[in-house]
Amino acid sequence: MAENENDFYVDEYGEIHRNSEPQRLENDALWREYQQLEYEIFSHNDKSPEKLARFQELEKQLGITQQKKNAFLNAKNKLRANAQQTMSVTQILSAAQQKENE
Repeated sequence: MAENENDFYVDEYGEIHRNSEPQRLENDALWREYQQLEYEIFSHNDKSPEKLARFQELEKQLGITQQKKNAFLNAKNKLRANAQQTMSVTQILSAAQQKENE
């Protein structure tokens, strides 16, 4: 998983990408299982003790920390904050002019 919000970027179509291609992991099956459990636990509120125990075990095996979990959320919040800042036409034109002068 990504270390921080700088590991992601959003293209002009709104698609989220990693800044660097992730290395192919030998334990892809574990990641698929982790993601499936995450979906079932948090999206469908299926918090059976067996699933929660396996989920926590997979987190330890895969080295997933709270910092890594929050990286995507932090990046998303940062993008939303930037999107809420609106610029006037004058500001946009002056920014374009400055970019041309560089």
